[in-house]
Amino acid sequence: MPTPGGDEADASAPKADKPSLLKRNATATVASLLFALGLAWVMNAGGLPLLPPSEALAKVDHVYVVWFVLLMIVNMVTRFGRYHFLIAPLAKLSFRRLMSINAIGLGLITFLPLRIGEMARPAMLREKGRLSAWAVTGTVGAERILDGVVFSVMLLGGLAVAKPHEPLPTHVGELPVPASLVPQAGLLAGLVFGIAFIVMFGFYWQRALARRITLKLLGLVSEKLAVRVADIVERLSSGLGFLVNPRYTLPYLLVTVVSIAAQVWSLEVLAHAVGLPELTLAQATVVLGVLALGFVMPNAPGFFGTIQLALYAGLATYIAPVKVAHEGAVFVFLFYVTYLALVVGFAALALVVEYFAPAQASTSEESQAA
Repeated sequence: MPTPGGDEADASAPKADKPSLLKRNATATVASLLFALGLAWVMNAGGLPLLPPSEALAKVDHVYVVWFVLLMIVNMVTRFGRYHFLIAPLAKLSFRRLMSINAIGLGLITFLPLRIGEMARPAMLREKGRLSAWAVTGTVGAERILDGVVFSVMLLGGLAVAKPHEPLPTHVGELPVPASLVPQAGLLAGLVFGIAFIVMFGFYWQRALARRITLKLLGLVSEKLAVRVADIVERLSSGLGFLVNPRYTLPYLLVTVVSIAAQVWSLEVLAHAVGLPELTLAQATVVLGVLALGFVMPNAPGFFGTIQLALYAGLATYIAPVKVAHEGAVFVFLFYVTYLALVVGFAALALVVEYFAPAQASTSEESQAA
């Protein structure tokens, strides 16, 4: 209960300076930068260039590059838009706002270290008394798990259709990393995300049981803590409501398929642009599956190093080593630059829209009142 004069005392008391975002995450930032520098050194030592040879870059077919960029835009827009079907069971939000927040969120995930940016959407979407950050976190977790299942199945299916080299190279570039790790990583990812999906679905289906177990176990330590954690568990599970509603699940999966198909096609088109026409659509599926595994990892700013290594590893499964370090270097470079440019462009556009939208709404309300 507030004491008399409490508000005045709070107002007159000096406020402690809140540390900046960079200071609060200084350790993660330094660790991620060191990680990025280490990856750059490893790739340079392994003959996997960050910058492609100028003569290979000069041979790029620009018409194919434009087509590649357009397909990447389709991929990103559909990725942003499909989130509507995850959040719709919880709250009715404007599609414009969802697109903007997803674009800004992707920018923060990409450039903040060690996936700190994953907290952005829950923070931006929460509305007191209407939509909790924990419920939004539940939808984000479900999105990541479903993506993991889809990409794992896609990777394993692609490997079954498009058989890798026999035998697989024992090196990626000059790095002693066997390309046989690609199918092994696909199997492991499929197992992990499959188990995660079963746990997630069971968690929602038996959420009352999950609350009781949480209360019972943590209640042995602290009843107050048990109630708090149980409340969090319940709010998290509320974000999984779309799982059992075909009205939301089926459109979400359909848009996801369109998004992934656009990105697979974009990789095949990019391969033609840089002089790798031998990369088939099925093989591009495997390359994308390996790239998806790279995106799952804790990242350096800009996913620097992880994107390059994942793409090189995917290409090495099908492309001759001499071409991986030459035309493959152009492929990796153009994908990385395009990805970063689109992430920055969409995030900047979203910020502009979010900045001007309230002003436009206020003007509209004033004109209606007049």
